[in-house]
Amino acid sequence: MRVFFKSLFVLASMITILLLYVVVEVVLAMCAYMYLALNHVETFGTLISYSRDVLNLFANQLEKLSPELANRAYTTLLGELGPKSILLLLIGLIVGALGRLVSWLVRRWIHGARLGLPSSIR
Repeated sequence: MRVFFKSLFVLASMITILLLYVVVEVVLAMCAYMYLALNHVETFGTLISYSRDVLNLFANQLEKLSPELANRAYTTLLGELGPKSILLLLIGLIVGALGRLVSWLVRRWIHGARLGLPSSIR
């Protein structure tokens, strides 16, 4: 019974950590988006135009793949999404990838330090 409660506690703590990580990712992505929009207007405009190209590319590929599905997507998903939404999604992906990279490097560094490995091998 003790093992069951320990496993349940570990599961609950891991789910909590993952939820906190997602919240931190969303907040960081929004902060990066607002920073670009407020402080680097030209860069933000350029990124919006690139995001429009990404959205158009996605829509064109979807139209080639299935015209009927593309029509439904335009009335629901693609019609609602604009270039700014796509930019926010892409910034979120980049922030998430960088966060996972940093956490992986930290875990690797901690694991290497625990094993007593030299820093060049970690």
